[in-house]
Amino acid sequence: MERMTRDMNEIARKTQTETVSMKIITLVTLFFLPGTFISVGRIFSLTLMSTDVFQTNNDSREGPDPYAGLTPLQLYLASSLPLTTVTLLFWAAFHLYERQKEKEKKIWLDSAMLPV
Repeated sequence: MERMTRDMNEIARKTQTETVSMKIITLVTLFFLPGTFISVGRIFSLTLMSTDVFQTNNDSREGPDPYAGLTPLQLYLASSLPLTTVTLLFWAAFHLYERQKEKEKKIWLDSAMLPV
């Protein structure tokens, strides 16, 4: 019985370590995903980082080109950084919500186990 308890404690410790590793992998993925989406995704049937996208033809447009003064890198950063920030803030809010829910569940379980 004692051996089984030690084995279960070891499994619980390894599970906790793997959970932390998975959260780190998720956070790194969420950091790079929006920029990857912007750079290779198709927006209005144009690939953003394609060189043809940033060549303007003012003859066919009604007004001045709002992106004329921006380099491709500036346009990429102007679109991907806010999207990355929003994505990470959403993840942080969801993570805090889950932690709060887990604390409330633990408090409820602890109070339910009190002897009457």
